[in-house]
Formats: sequence, structure tokens, C-alpha cells
Amino acid sequence: MSIATTRSRRLARIAILPPLVLAFGATLSFTGAAASAGTLPTTGPTIAMTITNNTGQPMVLRGSDNPYGEWIQGPRAVLAPWSSQIVTATNNDPRGIGVDVTYGLPGDAQAVFMANNYQGDSSLDGTRMTGHDGVYYGIASTMDTGFPNLNAGYTVTMHP
Repeated sequence: MSIATTRSRRLARIAILPPLVLAFGATLSFTGAAASAGTLPTTGPTIAMTITNNTGQPMVLRGSDNPYGEWIQGPRAVLAPWSSQIVTATNNDPRGIGVDVTYGLPGDAQAVFMANNYQGDSSLDGTRMTGHDGVYYGIASTMDTGFPNLNAGYTVTMHP
């Protein structure tokens, strides 16, 4: 194969790369848009919880409770280290909804994520670490919007 042919083939490969990268990026952006709270139903109060595991340990689901509503996207069985998920819930009761999700960490540590979305009283009260080994971890939580569509973020970190 001549140098000119090799060079032409390399240039052709390079020329096709940007369209592939753009297509892959568009796919990622559409995937992200599908997970946003903007796609939640409008028939009743909703909760969108973004849970981020910023530890080097997997978080294993120990329990979840949505007694008066339904999960749109329930919590994963395992949340891998350095990853996030969006958990979403709704109900048809115009007064509100409350949910909790609990993940276990090494030892007896458990991360409890609470979201209460009631008219006049939206909060993340009750979010905490439990267990003797819970002192090695922390949860930072934020509430971006409240009733009727609560959007919350939780980040679990390991103390140095």
C-alpha cells in the first residue's frame, strides 16, 4: 500500500469521527433529558430524588417506602461507587406525598434519604446516616423546588 493510500484512508477515518461523536453526544443528551423531572406526570404531587454515591463503596438497597403513591422510577438494588440515580415517585392525592429510600454501606452504616412533599410543608427532614459505622459517612442534601414538584439532591461522601 502506498503512502498516499494510507494517508487517504487515515484522513477518511478522521473525517467520519466528528459525525460519530456528535451522534453519540446527541444520544447521551436525549438519555439525560428522559430522566429529568420535567417528564413527571402533572396529575398530582411528584418527587424526584437524585442520589449520588461519592464513596468508593457500593450502596445496597435495604428498603424503600412510598405508602400512598407509586414509584415512577424506583431505587436501584445497588448504587455503584461514584455513580448517581434519579428516583421518582407520584400520587394522585393533591395534599402531597412522602417517600424514603435506605441504602446500606459497609459495616452497619445505612444512608436514609427522606423526601416529604406536602402543601405548605416540603422538606428533606429525616435524611440521615444510621448505625455505628455511619459516623464514617455524611449526606449533603439540597431541595431545589418544593410542592407540588419536589426536586432534591443527596450526595453521600466518606469522611477522610
